[in-house]
Amino acid sequence: MAEDGAWAGHVDLGSLALADRWADLAVATWSTRWNYGPGWEQPLLDAYGIADDPARTAYHRLLWDAGP
Repeated sequence: MAEDGAWAGHVDLGSLALADRWADLAVATWSTRWNYGPGWEQPLLDAYGIADDPARTAYHRLLWDAGP
């Protein structure tokens, strides 16, 4: 938003849609390893307030690796 409250722009809305939250969480937790090292996946899920779901995580990580 601009200083006067007017719309100033947007960021990364190209794939905006309703989807399984694990599509984002699987990659977000994965990226904690890349950026901070091991041990940060569970704290992220705890902060989000959701229990780990290994099956969904694996599924969405495979989709991420498969690409567009």
